Amino acid sequence: MNVQRNVKPHDLGDRPACLPLAVLFWSGAALIAFGPVLLLTLFSVAWAQPMAAQVAGARLAMFQVGTIAVLLTPVYFAPGVRRLARAARFALLGPLAAAIALAVLACLYRTLP
Repeated sequence: MNVQRNVKPHDLGDRPACLPLAVLFWSGAALIAFGPVLLLTLFSVAWAQPMAAQVAGARLAMFQVGTIAVLLTPVYFAPGVRRLARAARFALLGPLAAAIALAVLACLYRTLP
């Protein structure tokens, strides 16, 4: 007998450690992307310097965020990753986001004035 069932896949990877790992990895990626801009802005305000130099850093941060979004959106919607729990999915994509942000920063750091 050939019975076809419409069964949803079970929620894989729903572990208690996934949420703290996701927060850790994504905060690391955000620190890599926005850290230089925030640090330079803080120093400019502290020493009363013009903030024109932060424009290039802000462009770099936006380029990092855009690159992360463009590269990780297809991975997020891939069928194998889609079956994971939400926290596990973000814990899986967090190190990739940090690596992409670090690679963009390393490649485009020389373009800053």
